[in-house]
Parts: sequence; structure tokens; C-alpha cells
Amino acid sequence: MVERFELNPFEIKVEISNLLEKLSDVKDFENYEVHFRTLDSQTDKSIIIKLLFKEINNTKNNSDLIKFLLMRYCQKDQLIDNLWNIIKNKMSSNNAKIFALDMLRDIDTKWSYEECDQYFENPNELVNSDTKRILDNAILNPEVQIDFLDFLNSLSDEDKIVLLKSLSGDYSSDELANMLIPVFLTMSESEVGRTALDILGNSKSQLAYHALISSLNFVDEKLKPIVNKNISILKLSGIREDNSLEFYKNILKDSKPYKFCITYPDGQGNQAVIISRIKKTGKIQFVAIVIDDYKGVRDCFGFNEISKFECNAIIERFYRGQRAIELRPEVLKSILLYSEKLSGTKTPYEYICWRNLLADIDQEELKISYNCKELSDEEFDEILKYDFTDYWFLNSSYSDEFEQFLSDLDAISPDNYEKFIDLNLEKVFFDEEYKVWKERILHVAILKHFSKDEEAAKNLYSLYNDKKLVREFFKNILRKSIYEFYYSKQDKKRVKAIEKMWVK
Repeated sequence: MVERFELNPFEIKVEISNLLEKLSDVKDFENYEVHFRTLDSQTDKSIIIKLLFKEINNTKNNSDLIKFLLMRYCQKDQLIDNLWNIIKNKMSSNNAKIFALDMLRDIDTKWSYEECDQYFENPNELVNSDTKRILDNAILNPEVQIDFLDFLNSLSDEDKIVLLKSLSGDYSSDELANMLIPVFLTMSESEVGRTALDILGNSKSQLAYHALISSLNFVDEKLKPIVNKNISILKLSGIREDNSLEFYKNILKDSKPYKFCITYPDGQGNQAVIISRIKKTGKIQFVAIVIDDYKGVRDCFGFNEISKFECNAIIERFYRGQRAIELRPEVLKSILLYSEKLSGTKTPYEYICWRNLLADIDQEELKISYNCKELSDEEFDEILKYDFTDYWFLNSSYSDEFEQFLSDLDAISPDNYEKFIDLNLEKVFFDEEYKVWKERILHVAILKHFSKDEEAAKNLYSLYNDKKLVREFFKNILRKSIYEFYYSKQDKKRVKAIEKMWVK
């Protein structure tokens, strides 16, 4: 039990000063509870509150710690009243008003810029401070970064360019680059993207250097000379090495990988991916991603701080009964990097913001190699029953070729379906489509391997390397597609005939 002893106001002031100095580089104050015991033991907290408010004018102080202590010792209603008094007081400095506004934004839902800026001698300072706050927070919190990009996307191209140029005039280095990298990577073919590129070239940022070097792998050929020019500008400013990995590792040092999951691809090649990290506080950073084997990364959303319970509930809803395969982070990162290459400049900016959570994770080579064997009829039939095959069929609008296939099928008697499938298989699975589906078989074999299902992985690898059996496998996909088509049309006569022929 902590011994209670009362301090006089001067001693309280010394204690606060000591705390501000000792915890100057700390952000997660909840992990330093032992340091607050002396202030916690004081019967009268009003002196502590008054002294904390006096400290906010000292720009050298840790404002985050002052906010934390005010929240700890001051009742919410009283705190809101005091913060509004600071904003409305003509004698308060703009620095104190900005501090008060930052706190109100977190605890008072009724605040607004319109009401606040009338009390600032220089309203632009409020906007500038707010922008700097966003840039700083976006390094740690991708949700803040995405909010900015959402706002940017709501503007006309002309206004986007005006905003980007205004930022470049006031801010530089990593905070600004962190915001503009997604703008360049997702809009590189537009004037907005090229404006972001020029700003990144002059940012003197290691993050910009890494982004521009990496972009050479997928940007349009005509843009590469401009990218190289901006890389040269960064080199002239002193940025000669890519230190971005160490930068992000430092950002991620207080968290570690939590749950990394993926589904098998469905009949359209879609896969649902979950990546998450757990912080020292027990809170979860959660990201859900949709990828496919045609266009790569298609969609992404995330939360910077949720509980374990919320994380598990979202995962359950996200997968909707589909089997979620838990993989090592290194494997899932490699799968996502491959998807990034497919999507290139079409990668959603939300994903570009969240992918930094993978920065401290190494890649795993996705290659597998087994001695191929000739599959028996029983082994091939077993493959057709694997869990992932439940979703491997083509829906009625899958492609123009399959729509034509179904249209022609209506004139065919079920007795002739097998012959019709054999004659038209290469029309539906034409060369490009055949390649995608064949690689999908290999991809599932890799997933089976990394989820420790070696027998299935070996069988699928043997199937992948057997051209004759691959064709038979694709015929089965068409059989299932025909069945699903007529079942959805509630054509009971054809469904019954199909079940008699194909359903075991």
C-alpha cells in the first residue's frame, strides 16, 4: 500500500516538472503508473489541475503528458469548461488555445472550427497547427492518413494541386512524404500524381526515396525519367541510402504480429486477408484486405485500435463461415507483395497506408517442389472433394465466353452435356484464363503446404503438373457451374437430370 502524504503547492509543482522531464520521450503513459503515485495520493487535486494548466504555455513541455494528467485528475465537465475559457480568453496565447482545441477535439463532440477561430488572433495558425497535427499523427495512425486522402479525393483536381502545393511550402521531410506517397502511387498518371512526385523529390525524405525507387517496378515507362530525376534530386539533398525500413521498424517497436489469416480463392479468384498487430497496451491494429489473382489488391479497410474481442468478432463476420487459414506473417506478406505487383498503380490508397504494418516482417519464398506422381482415380476424386472446391464454379455473368456457353447449352439435352463440355472447354478456358486457373491450383497447393497439409499440397502439385488431369479438373468446374446455374434458375427438371448424372 502506498503511504499517503500531502505536498504543498511548490512541492506539487516540482513533482509535475520532474514528471515532464522523466517522461519526455514516452507516449504510452499507462505503462508508467508507478510515476503517478505521488500525485494520485494527494487529497486535493485542484492544485494539481491549476498547475497543469499553467504548464501549457511552455512549448518545451510534453503536451501529451499534460493532457493525460488533466484527464486523470480533472472531471470531464470541469475540464471542458476550463478549456473553453482558455480559447475565449483574449489574454491566452495562441499556443495555449491550440492546446485547448486539441483536447476539446478528443473529449467534446460539440466543438467546431467556426466557433473556435473567432477567438484566434491569427486563425491561419489554427489551421496550420491542425495540419501539422494531422501530418504527425498520420505517421503512427493510418486512419488519420486515410482521412486526409479521403478529403483530398473529394476535391477537384485543381483544388487537389493547390492543397498539395500549399503543404509543400510549409512542411517537409518524412511527415509530408508519408502523406504524399499514396497520392503519387495511386494517381501517378494524373497531374495531381505528378505534382505529388515533384514535392516528394524535394522533400529530403528517406520515405520518399524508398517510394520512388520502388515505383520504378510498375509505373508507366514514360514516367520513369521523371521519377529518376526526382530520385537524383533526393540524392543531391543527401538522401543516398534507403533507411525507410529502420524508420518503420522504430514506429512498430511497441507492437507485434497478432493474427494473420487468408481464405482459399473462390471461383472469381477472390481471397479475404486479415493482418493484425497487438500493441503493448493490449489494443489491436486490424486490417482487412480483398485480393484476387486478376487485379491484385482490390479493397482494404482497417482500425488503428480495437479490443481483442472486437477483432475476433470482425474476423468472424468478415469470413462468414469460410475457412480462415492462419499463416505465418512472412508467408502472408509475400502473398500481398505479389498482389501489389498485379494491381500496380491501381492499388487502393487505403492499402498503401496500412501496408506499413508489415514493414518489420521478412518475406518468405512461396515456391514449393515435390516429386510429382501419377494420381490415381481415387486421389483425383479426393481432390474434387477438397474444401476449397466448394467455391470453384463460374457464375452466370463470369465472362462473355461463359455466357455464350450457357446460351448455347439451353438448346442441348442433358444427355449431351458431357460432349458439349468437352467440345467447348477451351472456349471458356482460353489461353489467358487457363493460365490463371492453373496458377490458382498451384497457389492452393502453396497454402496447403504452409498450413501443414502436406498430403493435399503434394496431390495438388502433381495435378498442377499433369496437363491431362488439369483439363479433367476444369471439366468438373464446368459441370459444377452448369449445376449451380440451373439450380439458381430453379429449373427442377434439369437439376434432377444433372444430379442423376454427376452428383454422387
